[in-house]
Amino acid sequence: MRWSSPQLVHLLWTVLVIALLVWVAERQRRRTEQSLGDPQALRTLSGEPGSRSRRWRIALLLAALTLVVLGLMRPQSGFRLVTTTARGVDAVIALDLSRSMEARDVRPDRLSAAKRDALSLLTALEGSQVGLVTFAGSAKIVSPLSTDREGLASIVETASTRDMDRPGTDLGAALTLAGRLLARSGERPRAIVLLTDGENLEGDPRRALESVKRAGARVYAVGVGTPEGTTIPVVDSTGSQRDVKRDAEGHVVITRLDERTLRDLAQQGGGRYERADGTGRAGLRLVEPIRSGGAYEAKGRSIRAYNERFPWFAAAAGVLLVMERLVPRRRRR
Repeated sequence: MRWSSPQLVHLLWTVLVIALLVWVAERQRRRTEQSLGDPQALRTLSGEPGSRSRRWRIALLLAALTLVVLGLMRPQSGFRLVTTTARGVDAVIALDLSRSMEARDVRPDRLSAAKRDALSLLTALEGSQVGLVTFAGSAKIVSPLSTDREGLASIVETASTRDMDRPGTDLGAALTLAGRLLARSGERPRAIVLLTDGENLEGDPRRALESVKRAGARVYAVGVGTPEGTTIPVVDSTGSQRDVKRDAEGHVVITRLDERTLRDLAQQGGGRYERADGTGRAGLRLVEPIRSGGAYEAKGRSIRAYNERFPWFAAAAGVLLVMERLVPRRRRR
């Protein structure tokens, strides 16, 4: 026997508290009966069947409540092996880790919003092989194509702008490197998902589309930030903001979402553009377009499907409740 929701065992404390309150109420009831006269004579006059009948009803109700709690914990026993299937794709997530991703025109900041969309994609692309590329002034492969979504999610969650040595933003380098990951044989649809504010400070990313097309991949883009833009905070080791980023002449740097560039890249790359709002829904809106590049039934792993036993507990609780209703509440005259 195993329990699918063992954390609900704490609800048994509620049963214990109810039992304690009932015990206190019963003691108070006996004191009241004794203060009014002979308890047996009072029961005869009131027609109550006696304390034994009342105790039976209380015991049956508490037992039924205990079985209800155990049923909510979803007891399971026995299992069968089930092989999962899903429509798989080959996808590379390119995550922007440039300093501009620390801007806070999307709450709590651009990078956190981009991570939410990356995690949404990882969750939704079941049965797919997903790789991860991070970039700023240069790009690097953080993970090759993999089905280990939990491991990829852990990498995404811990990614930081401090992971990149070269400042700046080179969208072309990210696209080129992602295209290399996808340049492999097979019939799966291929996709590159750019998660960035679109500010390109080096090179021409449109030239990189040639290598992407040779790999048979489509380009999808999630824009993070606002066209109006904002400053880039400079924080200390405690996370407190000390100043804002300035250029060599001391002027405040304003970073803006470049939707035009991202829309052009997505259009020329045969994909689609979405703007992130910090909820992760932008990534989810790209799942079906990514899969529409072709259908591929991917065999998943074999999992144990356990047999649910909570109906037994529910039935037992129902029987106890019926029994409680059969216990007499009034003396027969």
